Amino acid sequence: MQEDPPSREDCIQFMHAWRHFFHSMKRGMLRDIEQELNIDASDMPLLQALQQGCQYPSEVSQSYGMAPPMVSQMIVRTVKQGLVGRELDPEDSRRIRLNLTDQGKSVVDHAHRYLEARFLNSGLTAAELKHLTQGLIKLGEALKEEA
Repeated sequence: MQEDPPSREDCIQFMHAWRHFFHSMKRGMLRDIEQELNIDASDMPLLQALQQGCQYPSEVSQSYGMAPPMVSQMIVRTVKQGLVGRELDPEDSRRIRLNLTDQGKSVVDHAHRYLEARFLNSGLTAAELKHLTQGLIKLGEALKEEA
């Protein structure tokens, strides 16, 4: 039996919950991460992209849907902080290749442990977290721009 699609009221309640979630994240978790790690939390997508195997600014931009100038600013900040290294690509000297430094790896690992602890203390059950994860993936796919 197929379930009914969400009502308009369901969608409005979800949008309110979504805004509350992001407000809480910005004012709570991200602020705490910034203070504890002495970084700009807005640089975390770059660090995560590099940890996940991206090597070039264009890959980061495409993978995370960020404008190239934003990625460039993140690179400048994180290189100055010693979190990211950059070098000429040995196969194409016109390209810059990025990598996480040991300090950058440590920051990403620390941030992930911090977030994991927050999730573990959230009161969510494993089933609830899995359900949320699946729902967000499904919603992300539905909202994705068509190529």
